[in-house]
Amino acid sequence: MELHLDGKRALVLAASKGLGRASATELVREGAQTVLTSSSEENLREAKAAILAETGASDDLVETRVIDLSSEAGIASGVEDAIETLGGLDILVTNKGGPPEQNFEESTIEDFDDVYTSVLKSQIIAIKAAMPALTDGGGAITNIIATSVKEPQKNHVLANTIRPGIYGLSKSLSVEYGDEDVRVNCVTPRGIMTDRVRNRRDRFGTLGEDLTREEAREQGILRLITGEEDHALGRYTEPESFGKVVAFVSSDAAEYVTGSVIDVDGGWTRHLF
Repeated sequence: MELHLDGKRALVLAASKGLGRASATELVREGAQTVLTSSSEENLREAKAAILAETGASDDLVETRVIDLSSEAGIASGVEDAIETLGGLDILVTNKGGPPEQNFEESTIEDFDDVYTSVLKSQIIAIKAAMPALTDGGGAITNIIATSVKEPQKNHVLANTIRPGIYGLSKSLSVEYGDEDVRVNCVTPRGIMTDRVRNRRDRFGTLGEDLTREEAREQGILRLITGEEDHALGRYTEPESFGKVVAFVSSDAAEYVTGSVIDVDGGWTRHLF
């Protein structure tokens, strides 16, 4: 399938590692001129070098911009600067790391405020800054947001409360901007073996040596240690698999897909609707 991304201009937030970087890699592989963002200039240099090496793309196909997603002014100016560099925008991929794992009792009002600002408000600001360029000829917004939001997990009250706002925002924008040919979708991961997941798994040791299977289950880390997932495929996959779906949803090959939530989770979710 041809994704027709040659000549397209893409901006990927939080793209120096993990799923953001995997998404940017596949966009570049398919020919999109792509700006990577991160709060770390060093991480951006490493990410650009890795993407160029993996894809064989020319150096001018990948640009980098430091954007701190905790800075309201920095987000807006950074997005606008990236769009100016690209000469317009066809694809925006939003992305933000997850909130801390906490239950309701230990979570303060300030915690909820912080997570709203970092997870939801930051994406709203970025989209606000990008929308004028996207409506100038049409484009795609693809939001990366965890599959687990659909099935709230224990001790994740901050994520369970704030992250669904991305779903609501995405659906609302798809309706409001459909007649301007702007498509808006969510792509939701689970069971993707990013470095973050690998490091977290390695931190907990090995079953039988450091803790029992039951202890691991009670702590919610059994799947990390064993590599087992409670889903149809029963295994993890690599970030590349996720990035390919983001590239597809962001491309003209998905020109009639909008307001949708596409799960890349190996069949983890069980809901019908």
